[in-house]
Amino acid sequence: MSPCLPTLCPAVRRSILRFLLLPATALLFTSCAVIERRAEEKRHAAERAETLAQHASWREGSAWRSKTYRNEALLARLTPENASLEISLDDQRGLLLVDGLVAMDFPVATGKRSHPTPTGEFKILGKTKEYSSNLYGKIVDASGAVVVADADTRRDVPAEGTSFVGSKMPYWMRLNDSGVGLHVGYVPGRPASHGCIRLKRDTAKFLFETLKVGTPVVVAQKAPTFEPAATRAR
Repeated sequence: MSPCLPTLCPAVRRSILRFLLLPATALLFTSCAVIERRAEEKRHAAERAETLAQHASWREGSAWRSKTYRNEALLARLTPENASLEISLDDQRGLLLVDGLVAMDFPVATGKRSHPTPTGEFKILGKTKEYSSNLYGKIVDASGAVVVADADTRRDVPAEGTSFVGSKMPYWMRLNDSGVGLHVGYVPGRPASHGCIRLKRDTAKFLFETLKVGTPVVVAQKAPTFEPAATRAR
């Protein structure tokens, strides 16, 4: 040590010591952050494994395809900010995720072969509680009798004395500008819609009241949650 250092005033000595200790302090904070991040990753991995096991056990029960799975502990943590949706076309199921973990697994009906539901990454663009389609519905005469039961306004033009009545789509959540969204509808356990994702009324009401505009929605042949971790990482 320089013989001059002891003669420095206390304030200068403290400044020098702080300067010398800065790299060690920064390294210590960095190490703590890394340890904390790794611990959080382990906790999340363990929670994911546990929730997937609980969900898999539920799916082993009878007639689960007509039922809805609910993880009440995860639903208690649900907020508009930590929620997302996955739609699995192969399974005709929807998943509500909370922080990426399966909180609900519910039946859906997606587009039939002639009107397939588009796949990809979407967001909820808007919500309307009482909504009617301007594309699909029926054509009726002045007395209300149905003239065309499965009308498409791009193909079927109402004749004089008739009018188009759009199909009701309660709890409408739009996904794109081509008329595809989530809404209440008939869910027969197979693809049945004109491209939309039909939900049972209680599910649609819950999602409508919980999710916000901007909520991420993934539509895929198989829900990404059930893909191997290595595949999800790509």
